[in-house]
Amino acid sequence: MASAQVLNGEEQAIFDELISATLGKADVNSEPIIRLVTLGFIKNYHKDKLALQIIDQHDWSGEPAKPYPQVIPAQVDPVEFRHLGPVPQGSKAGVVYADGTDSTARKWLVAFDGQAKKVYVEAGPIGPVDWNVIEVKLDASEDVSKYQDPILGGKAAATFKGYRVAVLFSN
Repeated sequence: MASAQVLNGEEQAIFDELISATLGKADVNSEPIIRLVTLGFIKNYHKDKLALQIIDQHDWSGEPAKPYPQVIPAQVDPVEFRHLGPVPQGSKAGVVYADGTDSTARKWLVAFDGQAKKVYVEAGPIGPVDWNVIEVKLDASEDVSKYQDPILGGKAAATFKGYRVAVLFSN
């Protein structure tokens, strides 16, 4: 049978000093050691070869590892992003890109939930995003989402496989 280990007076004093020195530092329990990662790839197939600019983003759980790409060039390699979420909630967010800022501009949206492996997309005229409505639609979605705007013809499609989100924006 193992005997209980006891600190001697000098050892206890050293540990007491170390513990006192850490008070007020980052709370380990509030900072997850393990983060859940969603890896995303967005491809822009704009027929007029216009670059898409980021216009909005929202995080329900987690945060981008670094800022989302500000521009998605047309018809080149996809841009990549990483979104980190705490355990157990995971990564849940959305990002919106547009092909301009005037009244004829179009926007494309992708929202994803890494824990639930769900994705939701929209395309349509530029304007504000109601993130509460988007979250309801995301929660009701599955691992594949497709949308075509009947007015401006924008198309969005996405799939969630493993921990990867692949997104295609086109018109």
